[in-house]
Amino acid sequence: MAILLFTGSYVSLIPIAARKMIMLLFASGTLLLPLIMIPVIRLRSDRDFMIQKQIERTLPLAMTFVFYLLTYTLFLKVPVYGFMHDYMLGIVVSVLLALIANLRFKISLHMIGMGGLTAFLLIIALERKIFLFYWLMAAILASGIVGTSRLYLKTHTPAEIYFGFFLGGLAMCLGMLLSFS
Repeated sequence: MAILLFTGSYVSLIPIAARKMIMLLFASGTLLLPLIMIPVIRLRSDRDFMIQKQIERTLPLAMTFVFYLLTYTLFLKVPVYGFMHDYMLGIVVSVLLALIANLRFKISLHMIGMGGLTAFLLIIALERKIFLFYWLMAAILASGIVGTSRLYLKTHTPAEIYFGFFLGGLAMCLGMLLSFS
């Protein structure tokens, strides 16, 4: 969201006070609320914050889905460019698909995020003619670094990494297509 609001494209013509309010809403629902729930999750486990097993991921993913859906619902009331609503819906879809996929096997949640970001930047750059080439290249590079680090740490297999990236991109495409705005 910050890339859209503060990169000098026509989206950044939104008044600064409105951009700050949009960022506050976005950060509250997608960062602050999930962070507040960490102690609740921690109480359910005698281990550290590392969530290794797929069964341990179900509750945090379900809570994240609820928070993101709430944020999306509130975000629909904000009069902004429709593709900003589309982006938030893509995020909600990605968490839902991650939750469903998690029921069958472990998937890289980091790569779902990177795939979604990369797909969104590509779609917006092509559809809205916003020059995001450097941001897109940075997202691709960051995806490679994140994927490599997950392999290096032996937290995921290559299949879990690739599937996560693909699922994140697919979720963002679905979110952009399914949006009602």
